[in-house]
Amino acid sequence: MIISKLNSIQNFLTNGKKLKRDFVMKNIGFALIIFMNSIACVYNPRIKKNTTSMEIKSNIITQIEIPSKFIATKGDYQTKLVPPNSVLMGYLMEGQRPTDSQFKKMTHIAISFLQATNHAGEVSMTSGWENLNEIVTSAHANDVKALISFGGGGFKVTSELMGIRKNRQNLIRNIIKFIRENDLDGFDCDWEPSWLDDKIEMEKINNALTNYYITFIREFREALDDEFGKGNKIFTAAILNGNSIWYSSKKQIAHFPQNGWWHYLDWVSLMNYDNDLGSKHATFESVFGPDGSVSYWTGFGIPQSKIVTGVPFYARAGWGEEFLIYKDIVKMNPSISDTLDFIIHNKSRLGRKKEYGFNGVSTVVRKVKEGKKLNLTGVMFWRLAGDVPVDHEKSLLAAMSEELKR
Repeated sequence: MIISKLNSIQNFLTNGKKLKRDFVMKNIGFALIIFMNSIACVYNPRIKKNTTSMEIKSNIITQIEIPSKFIATKGDYQTKLVPPNSVLMGYLMEGQRPTDSQFKKMTHIAISFLQATNHAGEVSMTSGWENLNEIVTSAHANDVKALISFGGGGFKVTSELMGIRKNRQNLIRNIIKFIRENDLDGFDCDWEPSWLDDKIEMEKINNALTNYYITFIREFREALDDEFGKGNKIFTAAILNGNSIWYSSKKQIAHFPQNGWWHYLDWVSLMNYDNDLGSKHATFESVFGPDGSVSYWTGFGIPQSKIVTGVPFYARAGWGEEFLIYKDIVKMNPSISDTLDFIIHNKSRLGRKKEYGFNGVSTVVRKVKEGKKLNLTGVMFWRLAGDVPVDHEKSLLAAMSEELKR
């Protein structure tokens, strides 16, 4: 029995030493982990105290709203009827001031562009607009309405801006403030799909258009009415010639949602250009043909009474820099026929000659006539800087204005 007790005591002491050793080693391990983490926080500038970059990204994602399932109808909102054939709007960039003669040919100008400077919704103008107030004053002196255009083809509108209520509401407040402070007559939403080489990133960004377009349009209209009174400011949007964005030869996505957002707008401007290249660029058929832009968008749900068609004041042979402004075409070909809609030209002087398709005088007049037959709202063009002076016999603006008033 004594030997048995001695053996028990010895086993106890041995096990006790082992447990103590295990306990000490475990705590040393914990201490090393804590020490290494503290060193990482001190020496890694990307890791902030108590907040990792992963946590920040996760926090942003959790703030992004679920896409709205709301579908607007006439019962939700009705704008004042804009008389048919009453709009002739020109886009301006980089501080261009129209002459009084040009102002007299237009009813509206769209000053381009106001853009968000960050996800929080702060805004600023693109370059060249130090004379903004001067141009607005000149427009009003000529009885022309001045709209501010937001976005533009090269501007990326993300889910972090539009899908987070706080940021979206801040953007809306800043735009409203900008309109008020600069005595503007309205707002043109030029939120377009973005084009990126990285097609995964491109689709992610463009999905924001699908998910939050009606949310922004609806909330902006409500804010505009609250600030200035219903119908006292114009609210328009520019959209693509069609609604199909190709990501590859096998993948095509329509990003503008079919949920009634147009009910909140006074009119929708169709960007009937950059839809094809060479002699196929911006043709009459691509706008008014059976498979053209007007047919597509009216079938989509937008009434003819809210449609403004678009005309390019430039020629296109390819994407990117392969374009020519209309006045340069006239300068190169002073006696060019009014019925000609493309020229063969080598812009780079290095590569081969290409077709540069544009709209001549006869085509723009034909487009205006067809719009009048359909009782569309009117015509817009991108952009005024591309035209020759209005007293020139080849002026596109002069030809369209004359036909619209006829």
